[in-house]
Amino acid sequence: MEKVYLLKYSTWGHHSLAFYRDGILTEYTYGDWELFALNKRDGWTAWKNMTISSQGALGRKSVRLNPGDSICDKFAGCEVVVMFDAPQDKAENLGKFLKNSYESNSITEVYNSKEDVHFVKYAKPYWGFHNCNHELVDWLELLGGKVTGLVFYKPQLIEGMEPKVLPIVNIQ
Repeated sequence: MEKVYLLKYSTWGHHSLAFYRDGILTEYTYGDWELFALNKRDGWTAWKNMTISSQGALGRKSVRLNPGDSICDKFAGCEVVVMFDAPQDKAENLGKFLKNSYESNSITEVYNSKEDVHFVKYAKPYWGFHNCNHELVDWLELLGGKVTGLVFYKPQLIEGMEPKVLPIVNIQ
């Protein structure tokens, strides 16, 4: 089994996944290109890109973490982190898929300094019926998890995750 981290943010009920290897925690996140990568957070852009299919974005951030370090202190807007065990092969496969997806689109990379995250264009379009929460549920299911409850807005990914996960604030 491999430990995987689910980060919950204050922004629009957003969540992301992170993998801890060799002292480095690497977070992957999905969102709309304009909203997340270009940080155009106005109401018109949000409404337009939730109602009309738009360019998806894959975000990545890597930070060095030592035992006892607070994860949320390293990720702006992070409210809580939960750790869960996933089958080693599934975690490795998802990690490789996300890494390859990011690196194969590196020519499109932009840096969002407000969020301190790098983004590339991602193959899956973003809109109301496939937003960041839907993509994260897909990733969790690839890890063998099952998510119940609403997915569209402020999903209960932490509370609805099977197998159950426990909140953490520090790397173990």
